[in-house]
Amino acid sequence: MAHSLALWGWTPLLEEQFALFAEKGYLPGRVTLEYNQFLRVQTAGGEVLAEIAGRLRYQAESRAELPAVGDWVALRPTRGAEPPRIIAILPRRSQFVRKVKGQRTDQQVIAANVDTVFLMTSLNLDFNLRRLERYLAIALESGARPVLLLTKADLSPDPAGPLAEASRLAANLPCHSISALADDPMAWRTPLEPYLIPGQTIALIGSSGVGKSTLL
Repeated sequence: MAHSLALWGWTPLLEEQFALFAEKGYLPGRVTLEYNQFLRVQTAGGEVLAEIAGRLRYQAESRAELPAVGDWVALRPTRGAEPPRIIAILPRRSQFVRKVKGQRTDQQVIAANVDTVFLMTSLNLDFNLRRLERYLAIALESGARPVLLLTKADLSPDPAGPLAEASRLAANLPCHSISALADDPMAWRTPLEPYLIPGQTIALIGSSGVGKSTLL
């Protein structure tokens, strides 16, 4: 079980935190997608659609205490016609939070347990240091490791200039410029190799059109 979940980020620490749930016959899993009623959860036996147990939903004082994408959870296996139920969330090591629309104080976790976050902006007319600064604040607050990615370097007459500005903005943090149109179509991968590690979770933040889908 541990081996099959390791690619999803399962660690000895999580194994230790899950011990009491394992004794009760619950299964570990990681939330990968959220629907209105169901959550898709990756388990050692594959993906399942699970519901949030009524007790967990009732005891949650805010939406931030409900399962979110990236969470490691304890699942009660299927009982007859009942789907698997999420009965607990393991401690989060990082989380991205946003205010719930229409609520003054309630918050919602939109992603949890992210190791590295790529903060992306393009080196064309859309390059904006203020926006990058806002992304950086969000990333630092989340607990994930920020990495600045300046995309579309082929569209800038002087990519070194904006790269230097971004590096000064995020002192001591990694900052890379990449282009999907380089002579070597895989050249973008070289600076990113240190982050592309099995078991590590990467999130992407950037405005529309900066190249998130191209990078994926």
